[in-house]
Order: sequence, then structure tokens, then C-alpha cells
Amino acid sequence: MADEESRIITLASAEERGLEYEEPAERRCEWCGNLLDPIGLLGFNGKVIWIGAKECECDGACEERALAEEAERKRKAKAEAEALRRCGVKPRFAHAKVDRREIAEYLDAFDMRSGVGLYITGPSRAGKSHCATALAKAFFASGYSVLMTSSLSMLDEIKASYDAPSKQGVERYAGYDVLIIDDFGKENANSWVMGTLFQIINDRYENMKPTVVTSQYAPDALKSRMGRSGERESAEAIVERLKETCRLVVLPPRKNVGLMDK
Repeated sequence: MADEESRIITLASAEERGLEYEEPAERRCEWCGNLLDPIGLLGFNGKVIWIGAKECECDGACEERALAEEAERKRKAKAEAEALRRCGVKPRFAHAKVDRREIAEYLDAFDMRSGVGLYITGPSRAGKSHCATALAKAFFASGYSVLMTSSLSMLDEIKASYDAPSKQGVERYAGYDVLIIDDFGKENANSWVMGTLFQIINDRYENMKPTVVTSQYAPDALKSRMGRSGERESAEAIVERLKETCRLVVLPPRKNVGLMDK
């Protein structure tokens, strides 16, 4: 943009430099009627090509530009909000920002090729979903394909679409640059659930794609939780994959976070 502006030629500068040009068409401000200064570019043949006119600075023209800029800002904000919604960002956490040192350091050093994710744990209302959403927004802003979902929603969607955990269903969640799974450990622990979760986690592990998990259960407690129905081998495999590829972030309890606490 700055380079293009430096090449702009006005009628006065064309005359001063002795450049060849055709007489520009007269253009007036639709608000105040003043003549507008023509602007052009120098063509390859050394002749000025008129491309428009300078914007008028009268009140009417300035107000029109301000309204157009505001409309464009709102359009972009709406488009971004819709894109974030498709990434799994919910309205309650739409304004989440990175406010923890561990999260900021992870993003600063993020390398997609490393496959390193995060395991964010803490008690209920500690801010796990807030952190996860802030991460999703940061990855989206950086151009990565990212999805934030809960383990329950992810499993429900796969099950609703297919009679069994199909390869295609698993590949959807395995394919994102970054997958953020909120509330890990809330799902049932039957063989279908555990097998499906392992497929997704293992596929991402093998392809070195970062996975971010939030859970109220610390890793070893999650292993016990997921193995409660006898699927201990799958539970151990899932947790060990996460331990190997995720940095642990422990959130402390927070007080006075709800209306009933006030």
C-alpha cells in the first residue's frame, strides 16, 4: 500500500515533472460540489494514466467514509465471529484472552511440526474452558485449522453419523492442525468410546499434530476414570500418548466466579 501511494501522481506533480498526460475528466464531490484533484499512475509508455481522484475532506464526504468504514468493520467482525463459531468457540467464552503465563509461553514457542500440545487440568470453574477458547482463538488468528469440542460432542457426532466409529469419522477430528478437547473424562468408558478416542488420539500422535486437552482429572486420575468399566488397556494407552506429547498446566481453584458466590 505504501509503495503504491509513493507512485501516485497528481495533476500538479505531472505538470511539474513535465509528464505527458491527457486532460483528466472533471470530478466533483457529491456533497459539497468542489472539484476533486485527479490522481494517476505512470504507464509503461511514460504517459500518466488517470485512475481516480483524491477524496474530499468536507464534512459530508468524511461522514460517508466513516459510515462505510464502520460497516466494513462490523462485516469483518461478523465474519470472524461466524468463523470462530465453526471452530467451536462458544458465545460465553468468545472474548477469552490468553491470561496465563504457561499458555502465553506455549504459544510463543509453538511449532506445528513438534506435535506438542497441552494438558490443562484443574477443579471445576478453574478456567479450563476459558484457556482452551483463548488457545483456539490464537490458533485461528495464526491461520491454523483448529477445532474446539468436548469429548461428549465429538463422540455424539461420530455416533450419530455412523453405525460404528468409521475411518472417515475419526479422520475428521484427526485432520485438524490443532484439536482442542474440552472436558476430557466426562464420557462413558465403554469399549466403543475408548476405541474411538484412542483412534483419534493415536492418529494425531503418529502424525505429530498437537492436541490440547482440558480435564478436571489429573493424568493418572484420568487413567483410572477411563478404565473404570474394564477398558484399562485403552485408558492407559490414551493417557500415555497424552503424557508423551502434552505439557501439563495445572490451574488453581478460583473463588467468587458465579452469581451465587457474590
